[in-house]
This record gives sequence, C-alpha cells and structure tokens, in this order.
Amino acid sequence: MKVARWPGVVWWWRIRHGHTTAEHHLDVLASQMSDRGWAHLKIYVEWPPTLWVFAKGHEGTALSVTANREDGRWVYQILYSIEYPCHAVAQVADFLDDLLRDRAFNRSP
Repeated sequence: MKVARWPGVVWWWRIRHGHTTAEHHLDVLASQMSDRGWAHLKIYVEWPPTLWVFAKGHEGTALSVTANREDGRWVYQILYSIEYPCHAVAQVADFLDDLLRDRAFNRSP
C-alpha cells in the first residue's frame, strides 16, 4: 500500500533534497519484503519518507525504515538507529525478516 505523494511539493524541492532517490531505495526494499511475505505501508508525504514493514495480523509489530544520504552515500535507517548501506538490499531484507519473525511470532502472551 502506498500513501499518495502530496502534489503541492514542487519537483525541484524533491530532487534537490533527494526525496525521489529515497523513495526509490524504499521501493526496492518494499519489493524485497513483499516477496518474503511481509506487508508494508509507504508514507512518502514527509521527510524522510518512511516505509513501515509488518506481518499481516500482527500490525502491532512493525519496523520503520527510512533512506537517508549520509557522508555522500545512501543508507537505510531501521528504527532510526541501525544503519545499512542501500546497495545491500538483500542483507537489509534478511535482517528485517529475522527481526520481524522474532518480534511477531516469539512474543510471550
């Protein structure tokens, strides 16, 4: 599911601040997570654009992922603290997969 982009944001602002590039990196990760059976919600109307990944039926267990440029390179930030380079999408998807499985299915009642 994708939350609509706000049309009032002019194209030059989006390009200058890397919004479009961040969305692209998050779209690639969202595709990887969908292939693994996870649901996601894309919220691209703010900065930084945010991807929420969760298990269907376990919406209370979700992880937020953003894509930011730091020191000239793009990184995924998971829960605003864990960073992975954006070129390592498969490794990020593996990490999210393991973390979500642990949080969603190994919870004590």
